[in-house]
Amino acid sequence: MNKKPPAGHPAMLDAHGVMRRRLLGTALAASTTPFLLAGCNGGGSSDTAELAGLTGGQGLMGASSGSSTFTVQDRKIMLNGSEFFAKGVCYSPVPIGGDAGIPPGGDFFSDFWEPIFTRDLSVLQGMGCNTVRLYMVSPWATPWDSNTARQYHTKFMDACADKGIYVWLAYPMTPDQAMSSTDRPRIEQGFQLLCEELGTHPALIGFIIGNEADNDTTAPNPDFWAWIDGLAEKVKGWAPTKLTSCAVHDVPTIIDDMVNPNIGKGMPHMDVIGLNSYRGTQTSGFDTMFTDYDAKFKTTNLPERPFLVTEFGCPASTRQGSTPVELPDNAKAQADYIEAHWKDIVRNHGLNLCSGGYLFEWSDEWWKAGHPTEHNGHSSCGVPQFPGGCPDEEWYGINSIAVGNKDDGTPRPAADPVTAETRDGKTVYVHHPDILTQRAGVERLKTLWSA
Repeated sequence: MNKKPPAGHPAMLDAHGVMRRRLLGTALAASTTPFLLAGCNGGGSSDTAELAGLTGGQGLMGASSGSSTFTVQDRKIMLNGSEFFAKGVCYSPVPIGGDAGIPPGGDFFSDFWEPIFTRDLSVLQGMGCNTVRLYMVSPWATPWDSNTARQYHTKFMDACADKGIYVWLAYPMTPDQAMSSTDRPRIEQGFQLLCEELGTHPALIGFIIGNEADNDTTAPNPDFWAWIDGLAEKVKGWAPTKLTSCAVHDVPTIIDDMVNPNIGKGMPHMDVIGLNSYRGTQTSGFDTMFTDYDAKFKTTNLPERPFLVTEFGCPASTRQGSTPVELPDNAKAQADYIEAHWKDIVRNHGLNLCSGGYLFEWSDEWWKAGHPTEHNGHSSCGVPQFPGGCPDEEWYGINSIAVGNKDDGTPRPAADPVTAETRDGKTVYVHHPDILTQRAGVERLKTLWSA
């Protein structure tokens, strides 16, 4: 439910997709069935014990040799021959005043934005996070314009390697762009240049090809899946030691379309399948999602492959009258929701049905539902599976944000993340990162991920 691009700007590259409202609507329509609210038994001590030795923590496996090879083995993601279980966060730290419809889009990982990821990566490491998922990484300063200046991401990737955090990258696309003969060559070039830049970096897991690019038009179209799978094949050729994945909606028909021999044909070049899922409540998990996925692939006799929950989470907001406000007790109910779903991921990992998950998301994003200097709520609520009852796109963070301060202690201009300042008699352009305040979910994940 991202907002439309500002007037005069090109079509927004839609870092998180416009379909979360559709996804929630599907869940609500099924709210009288086990699809939405059925319990999932949580996780047990045996699950925790099994996860204790899996990859993550101090530094990267392979970092000392400057290499990391990711492969798949049946339903497991393997790193240099050992299983990798993803304790992940969706990381899109768009600052106040930023907007995915204007440069740099959502790419705050190039070298200029080092103050943002310097602020965050040590905290993520301290939580026990071993992987992040990025939505928009571009080889160009303006992500949708290949004629703009090249930009690079070495500082970010090196910083992740230092903290023991592995990265999924993505060059973004909308559903319309995925079907456009004009946009497809640029998208392919974007992935190729990212592979050339980062395809051997030890912090890289691989590339997510399409985030919620499936909709009512693309999902039943064989040409859509053929192009996505063909791009995955090219990416595997450009970065042969890394993985390919896609992130699709958790709606009842999507896996059917993907495995249909006349539509998706099983996506043979997609190493890992990812679902963005918003099922369940703070007392239940994903109900039958994992077994549904398992059954659909078994009935087709397709090769088994790992499954990731590429998004899960809920807003930290509710309403006071008509005003969006944070949930009580530092958004404790958001943390409860996260815990129930994480324990379900752990339980299904123990059943060999899941290779980990990515919490949506690290910090609030003020650009999604109104002016990017205002913290807005959605225009309507009525989403009972969320603790606050409202699908507020700007409030999913486990960290709230406030405008950052300049070196002299005064707030930077809220409307522009980049400020022009005079230093040593010269005009320089700098970014002063937003101030993050942790909600209850940060400490809760630290407890869960260190168990």
